[in-house]
Amino acid sequence: MISRDSCGELLLQLSSTDAMIRTLKRELRPGGPRGGFAVLAALHRCGELRVGELAELFEIDVSVASRHLADLEERGWAERTPNPHDRRSWYARLTPEGEHAALERFARARDLLAELLADWPDEDAAELARLLSRLRTSFDARRVRTPDTSRAAAGAKGL
Repeated sequence: MISRDSCGELLLQLSSTDAMIRTLKRELRPGGPRGGFAVLAALHRCGELRVGELAELFEIDVSVASRHLADLEERGWAERTPNPHDRRSWYARLTPEGEHAALERFARARDLLAELLADWPDEDAAELARLLSRLRTSFDARRVRTPDTSRAAAGAKGL
């Protein structure tokens, strides 16, 4: 079982991780949507999701998910289609242009990370990825999820 001291150090490191992610987002933002990279990646990975699934996946309000999606739609990268089983909900999916944008932005993000971690051996990067995945699994286990949200979370773990 993890000690309280270890949890304290982990909290400090997670706080600094938030700042690192903001830096990555700033560097990747030119020419791209403000908050839409994650939505772009999720739709690329999952194919088609309801707006509510996107909101649950990223733990944001449906109105925020809808705004991110609207930004992608304005760029011609995403489209909404009515749910044939429930006229009150919509599905979102990427257009061919959106698929291209997702691949291009993911390549830019991967290249930037490779530049920032140039002195890391592959083994360290793989270990960090494994531990972050384990951390996410621990957090996900605590959330109450619907089967649809579980599908979205399982599919949106990367491009």
